[in-house]
Amino acid sequence: MRLIAGSGIIWGLGPDGGVVAPINPFSALWWVVTGIIYPDQKVQEGVVTREQALVAHTRSNAYLLFKEKDLGSLESGKLADFVVLDRDYMTIPEDQIKEIKPVMTVVGGGRLSMRLIRNRGLRPCHP
Repeated sequence: MRLIAGSGIIWGLGPDGGVVAPINPFSALWWVVTGIIYPDQKVQEGVVTREQALVAHTRSNAYLLFKEKDLGSLESGKLADFVVLDRDYMTIPEDQIKEIKPVMTVVGGGRLSMRLIRNRGLRPCHP
């Protein structure tokens, strides 16, 4: 991953599936930052920084989906889609990244409860 991140190529990141792999986005962030997959097996040495992983999961994904004018960062004129987390992704120990949980989700500028998320047919970060 570090080789790709350092190459200048725009790369995205996200959970791969949901049927056989966890859909939790924090599992993907944990994997690329630590190089570890479940159950604690080291599979890569070329890890990336937390910031690189977060950019890949947000701004880069918006760019790759041709949605960078509307999504990917918190800026005036863009949709206000974001989550408030139960801990600080940038400062917690790496092994806790996969355990992060959202405490509030905001989509399009409106706060969503877990019930509303499910009623809209959306999948929450953590079921």
